[in-house]
Amino acid sequence: MDELYRDKTWQVLLESAPLPDGRERRVPRVKCADSVHLLAFPENGRIFLIREFRPYYGTYLWMLPSGHVDKEDDAAIGAQRELREETGYRANTLEHLWSVNHSERLIMTNHFFRATDLQKDSLPQDDDELIELHTVSIEEALEKIHSSPKIHLASAYGVMRWMQEHK
Repeated sequence: MDELYRDKTWQVLLESAPLPDGRERRVPRVKCADSVHLLAFPENGRIFLIREFRPYYGTYLWMLPSGHVDKEDDAAIGAQRELREETGYRANTLEHLWSVNHSERLIMTNHFFRATDLQKDSLPQDDDELIELHTVSIEEALEKIHSSPKIHLASAYGVMRWMQEHK
């Protein structure tokens, strides 16, 4: 393994991995902090959805409350922090639902949580974020996410999987 680049939160590696026939595959891989995504239910049949300005796209995106686990080692603790920062609520019940990966070239896991029994308990939003909080039905959440000019993939996946599993 060769390290090609490193900073505080990112690392680019050139790694080798064996194939079953004895040959070796050598590919660049990017390592970064895991992410958390919250299906937060403030009331029965309603979910929190945020509308966040993404400056590198130059537009707002609809998405689940989400963020990086870069200030702690535990995804559940990071999920609770992100929920408080982006919605102003804490979950008295936080349940891990699934963990998924984008590809083997991106060394990062997306952790999905269900947040219920919510109570007001805000943390300040990050200085470089512009977020609006909305409460919508799960069907409306999927419509809004899909209507974004750039679709937040993890949010679309999380809402669609939730709908599939809770028909």
